[in-house]
Amino acid sequence: MEENKAKSNDFTNYHGSIGDEMNSVLQCTKSLSEAIVQSEEYKAYNEARDAIKGNIELEIKLNEYRIRSFNLQNSVDNEEYLDELDMLELEFAELKKDPRVSAFLSAELRVCRMVQEVNTAIAKLIDLELKF
Repeated sequence: MEENKAKSNDFTNYHGSIGDEMNSVLQCTKSLSEAIVQSEEYKAYNEARDAIKGNIELEIKLNEYRIRSFNLQNSVDNEEYLDELDMLELEFAELKKDPRVSAFLSAELRVCRMVQEVNTAIAKLIDLELKF
């Protein structure tokens, strides 16, 4: 950026400032992010994650379960969803008996729900005319 060039309040102008309104939104976003990081839910998640780190075999099995669970939950029109979910749970039943794994999955779920609630609250307030 040139030293003598005046800053623009148009946030689409990449050579100027992003504008006061956008700056306010970004500051609020930073504050929200910091609040999430300082939350008990996120602290518990980090502790649970740290308890598993270093145990490569456990990490691999846990991540396989998480990936398969995620993919199953996001499969479109899967008529066999409940059957597949039961099979997944049965396959990973021993893994989930490990207190470190159950603590991690529980903490992860709480953080994900917190982020979902934030997203839902924002989406409810913003009318983007997405009913098409």
